[in-house]
Amino acid sequence: MANFGNPAYTAAVGNAGGMMILAAAGVGLADAIGDGIAAARQARYEGRYNDALSTAIGHAGDMEALARTAMEMLAELEGENNRLRAACRQRQDVIDILKARGA
Repeated sequence: MANFGNPAYTAAVGNAGGMMILAAAGVGLADAIGDGIAAARQARYEGRYNDALSTAIGHAGDMEALARTAMEMLAELEGENNRLRAACRQRQDVIDILKARGA
């Protein structure tokens, strides 16, 4: 066998276990870095989502207040409309009475 007594072969075989540990550590480090990047990406996404949700909730509150104001204004306009209809009916009744007297 040609490798007996070869110092390079002996050194390589002697260091093989250490090199496998270093390789496994390198893979583990790469996985940990990838997991860290994914966690940071997820945290940024959740932050943007929470900001958008807060903005939407605030906007919904504003729209609710606007809708309530619009409903109050509509109720006032309906009341005014009813008063104007009653006034027009009274006026028409007076006109009809005056027409009947003149006929």
